[in-house]
This record gives sequence, C-alpha cells and structure tokens, in this order.
Amino acid sequence: MLTMVLLGGCPNPSRSQLQEQPAPPAAPAMKSTPAALSSTPAPAPGKPVTEGRLIDSGLIIETFATRFGKKDLKQVPSEVIDTGIFRYVPYLTYETSRGELNIYGDPQHPAGVEIGIYAGKTSTKEELRNLMAGLLQQAADRDLVHSLSLDEDKLERAGLTFEVTPPTADESYGGWWISIYDAAAIDRARASDAELKTIAVDAPPQKDEPPAEPKKPPRKSKNADTSDRVYIPDYSREEGTYVRPPL
Repeated sequence: MLTMVLLGGCPNPSRSQLQEQPAPPAAPAMKSTPAALSSTPAPAPGKPVTEGRLIDSGLIIETFATRFGKKDLKQVPSEVIDTGIFRYVPYLTYETSRGELNIYGDPQHPAGVEIGIYAGKTSTKEELRNLMAGLLQQAADRDLVHSLSLDEDKLERAGLTFEVTPPTADESYGGWWISIYDAAAIDRARASDAELKTIAVDAPPQKDEPPAEPKKPPRKSKNADTSDRVYIPDYSREEGTYVRPPL
C-alpha cells in the first residue's frame, strides 16, 4: 500500500512545469494572396490542348454545315495520309459543295481541326478563316486566326499551332487549308501499324460518273506504292488505342 501511495501521489515534474508555464503568444494571422488566374487553363492530364479552346466536335460539324452548305453535307471516306504533320493520324471528313472539314485523332477529344477548299477565291478563304475563328472559345485565339496571312502562315500560342497551307505545299495535295492543332497531341494520335490494320480498309472503287467538281488528288506521298486506304467512318479510341465499333 505504501508503495502504491508513493507512486500515485508523486506529481509528474515535467507535466507540472508545462502547466505552470504561460502559453506562448499567438502568431499573427498571415494574409493570403490569391493565385494568379491563367487566361489559358491547362487541359486535363492526357487531353490535347484543344480542350477548352475549340468547341466540341458536334458543334464544329454543325457550324461548318450551317456556314458552308447544310443541305449537301455528307461524311466521306478519309484517305490515309502518309506524309506531313497529319501522317497516319486517323480523322473524320465532312464535305459540302463549298469545302471540306477534317477532325483529327479521337473524335471525342480531337487533336486538330482543318478546313479547306480545292478551288476558291480569296473571299472564300476569308470566309473560311472567319469560320475557323468562330470555332474558338478564347478571344486571343480568335484574334490570332484573324491575323493569319491567307497566302501562307504559321503561328503558335499556348500550345496550339495555327496554320495556313497553300495549294503549292507538298502536304496540301492541291488544296488550300487552314488548321488548328496541338502538335504534341497529333504525335500521340498517330496510329500504329497494328491499329491501321484494324481501322483502315481499301478505298472503295471510284464511280464512272463525271465529277461535278475537280477531282481531289490522293492524300499520300508521290512515291507511295501501297494501295489506297481509308479510315472506317466509325472508329473510336479507347484507353489510348484505336478500335472498331463492337459488332
């Protein structure tokens, strides 16, 4: 019992000293400085810079159709491109009697958009430039598009490339093009040999009917000895791999 009383009645020196010491003065409150807001927010990880800068694919197609011929809009086979910036990047093609629209990469998260004509006046090119500017959500991007030369030009802003390609360029295939793309995302969007075997097929035979417009040259290199191929119109990209739709 004595031992228990001695142990229980002896105060803890360190605890006693802590209780007797006055509490330290509170530190003065720090004023927080808000983080600077960026005019160009970063896209989600793994997504192209076009996210949040271009309107979505459905609205791009609708805007193109409204401005360039909604009545005769049609999706046409997209030829496999084997040269230039869009080499082996799957894409969807929509045509009207006045122009062509190409959407590159994953249709849900496109890495680039291109609009062009194979024969047109300067006024038509100006109209296409205005149309492309209307697909952008940021005023600074729209201003940059309006500043592009209609002859040939290439500008960059915050990860996006804005380009005008003349008919004389090797990669233009005889057309005049205005394009907006994320170059890094375009590289990531290239299809592998295995993917090409899955989503590219032989081009359908040409009809014997006389064309109402000048025939488009094939979008392949001059020295290509492979058969013409086109992308299937309903490919998709799942977890980074291009696939056919389920049967």
